[in-house]
Amino acid sequence: MILNKVTQHGKGELAFASSFFLLGIFVAWDTKGMDIPQDNSIVSPQTFPYMVAAFATLVGLGLIVSVLRGNHGTPDGDEPGDPFTPLNLKTMAIVATAIGLHVILLEIAGYVIAATVCFWGVAYGFGSRKILKDLCISGLFALIVYFSFSKGLNINLPSGFFEGILK
Repeated sequence: MILNKVTQHGKGELAFASSFFLLGIFVAWDTKGMDIPQDNSIVSPQTFPYMVAAFATLVGLGLIVSVLRGNHGTPDGDEPGDPFTPLNLKTMAIVATAIGLHVILLEIAGYVIAATVCFWGVAYGFGSRKILKDLCISGLFALIVYFSFSKGLNINLPSGFFEGILK
C-alpha cells in the first residue's frame, strides 16, 4: 500500500471518510445494546441496523484507504487540476445556526415559526439579502408544508403559538 502525503484537499475527504467509518462503529455498538423481544425469528430487529453498520464501516474504511493512497474526488463544477477552494466558514456557520434555531424553536414556537426562521436563515446564509421577501416566501412555504402534513397526510406537526389557530 502506497501512502501519499495528505493534501489540504484530502484532509476534508479524510475527515468525511473517518466520520463515516466511526458512524458505522457507533451504529454497531448501539445496536448491540438494543432490547429485542424474546420470541423473535431468525430475522431480528437488529438485522437491518447491523447491515447498515457493516456497510458504513466498510465504505468508510475503503474511503480512508483511497484518500491515503492519494485518490481525491473532484468537486462539482471543477476540473482536475483547478486550485483548491477553501471552505466558506461564514456561510456554514449561518446555515448551522439556522438549523440549530429550528431544532430549538420547534417545540417552543411551533413548526411554522421554526421552519420560517430556518428557511430564511438558509437563504440569508447563501447570499440572499431581500429580507422581507425571503421572510414572506419562507413563511408561505412553512405554512404549505404544515398544512400538507397536518391535513393531507394526517401527521401532526407542533403548532406552538398557533395552537388554536392552525387547525
